[in-house]
Amino acid sequence: MTRVVVPSLAVLALTACGGGGGGSDNAGGSGTGVGIAVNGTVARGAAISNATIRLSCANGAELTGASAADGTFTTNRAAVVYPCIGTATAGNLTYRGVLFTNSTANFTPLTDLLVQTVLAASVSGTASLTLQEFITKIRTDSTFAANVSTTTIVARFRTTVLNVIKSQLIASGKTEAEASAILAAAGNFEGQSFIIGSDLDKVLDNLATTIQNSDGSLRSIILALIKAAGDLLAPPASGTATGGTGGTGGTGGTGGTGG
Repeated sequence: MTRVVVPSLAVLALTACGGGGGGSDNAGGSGTGVGIAVNGTVARGAAISNATIRLSCANGAELTGASAADGTFTTNRAAVVYPCIGTATAGNLTYRGVLFTNSTANFTPLTDLLVQTVLAASVSGTASLTLQEFITKIRTDSTFAANVSTTTIVARFRTTVLNVIKSQLIASGKTEAEASAILAAAGNFEGQSFIIGSDLDKVLDNLATTIQNSDGSLRSIILALIKAAGDLLAPPASGTATGGTGGTGGTGGTGGTGG
């Protein structure tokens, strides 16, 4: 394992692709009742440990956690209304991620590009919402929150990201068949469980030079192309209703220790 010390309380640890360890400690939820604890992986191809995860949901629920040595995390428990959106930050590196359904949300370069698409597609024209503006919108417009999370619209966001990346792979000299093969295992990249060394992790490895800078941040050209593609998508329908209120969150348990 290679560890890079960064000038903050968080340490960015990049673990070469291989086996994975256990989960991370959960932050305690508030109140009583049964909700969900969100799990996922923070990675750029290599695992990112000690990342601080924060997700904000349509009903006002807040989910937090920290990634273990293998990049995996589990948040506190809370009753949520979808979508939930947020960030994973380790030192100077931040990836955005989004939870549209179920209880798995990853934070990777691909999920960051997905959020870029969502924010651009959430308003008409060439404008784009900030992360905080999107959180405000899903909390004050339940119609929008429901529509932006539908299977059809989420698939459209995901396809937009993969199509832009595929075009860049071809522009870099790959054939269409080669580009398709690289992306074949991407699948539901924002919401499928994966570990370092898995097929999805290999997709991240193979895309590293196409979409990432050497420090793991997203290349500006990719972010610009993704935004432009998101601008072309029709915004999810909005309404005037106020976002619904979920049940009372449960108390988070204690996660395992990373291997």
